[in-house]
Amino acid sequence: MKYFYILLTAFILTGCVKRASIEFAGVTPGIKNGVFIVKTLGDSALYGENIKDGKFTMAAKQLKYPDYYKMNITDNDNNDTHEPFEIYLEDGKYVIETQAGQLYKYPKITSPSKIQEQLSAFYTLTDKLSLDVQTEIKQLNKDVKDKGNSLSGAAYTALLNKLSLAENKLRANNVNAFSQFVKQYPNSVVSAHLMSKLNYEDDPVSFYAIYKTLTPEARNTDEGKEIGQKLSHLVKLVPGAKAPSISGNTPDGKPFDPKAVTGKVILVDFWRAGNSISRENHQRMKDIIGQLKNKNDLQVVSISLDTKADWWKNAINEDNINWPQVSDLKGDDSPNAANWSITTIPTYYLLDGSWNIIERNIDIGSIYLETSDYLKRHH
Repeated sequence: MKYFYILLTAFILTGCVKRASIEFAGVTPGIKNGVFIVKTLGDSALYGENIKDGKFTMAAKQLKYPDYYKMNITDNDNNDTHEPFEIYLEDGKYVIETQAGQLYKYPKITSPSKIQEQLSAFYTLTDKLSLDVQTEIKQLNKDVKDKGNSLSGAAYTALLNKLSLAENKLRANNVNAFSQFVKQYPNSVVSAHLMSKLNYEDDPVSFYAIYKTLTPEARNTDEGKEIGQKLSHLVKLVPGAKAPSISGNTPDGKPFDPKAVTGKVILVDFWRAGNSISRENHQRMKDIIGQLKNKNDLQVVSISLDTKADWWKNAINEDNINWPQVSDLKGDDSPNAANWSITTIPTYYLLDGSWNIIERNIDIGSIYLETSDYLKRHH
């Protein structure tokens, strides 16, 4: 009998718990025929409604749990390729308002969620500061891809310089936007989450300074801890800093000796035998060296993150590369991966002849330009 009452009490209490629900209303000027959709971060559709004559509504539906989701509004009558927006959903009604002809801008969202209020503030600010330069970068990348082969050497270099300046401007704008947000919401618990959406690794010094001002609650989230660990390491890998040491042996079993590398510029190549892009880029490195007036000015050191010696050595022979090769055969557990902050393969560093960092995580397409520029300025 006692067991029955326990079950009855549990049933009553469960029935009294209010389940979270979500409803939407939207005002989308200029859209006669479109779609509103919300997906999980894993891209599974959760909610959706058709847009008719600039409006949509979705009656209250169950929300399993509050979380970050992806939301998009598309216009079926126009070519619309903007990226989905991040949104935080919790119990309540969300009113979405877009600007006519500007679906790429973060919409106005009215809701009871304080977290969503902060998301809206941040993404509206980044739109204000960065949309124009993002559009410019997108067009410049398209020009490099579509027109690069037909341009003269000087014109191609000018195009790459323009792209580099635009990317630098975007990085500065991202720092500015996040800095302004933190000042506006100094006690934000989602600030670390927002920082994770930015390319904070491209400017570790600026972002680490801001990171240190975040609340302990934000820094102690999973995202906050990960960012803190990365930035505390990356600030030691900025241009001008001494490059980390390299552990491992050459294919003949001898320890690697950095003194044997005498180039005025050193390209450090992190690769893996099973990575096709790494392998293809070895030929591109040969081409880059061949374009230089003095081929000895740029020397390559390849650091493999392989675990099997035969795979590593066979790939060296197949790619017909004769510059120094190093590996400790520890794969992703290699101290080289940790010390140089390698999270993707391939990754490239450009160093000066004294093993000081010129540029970290340089794109393969920028190596010739950066090397030539460095040689002009220093020799």
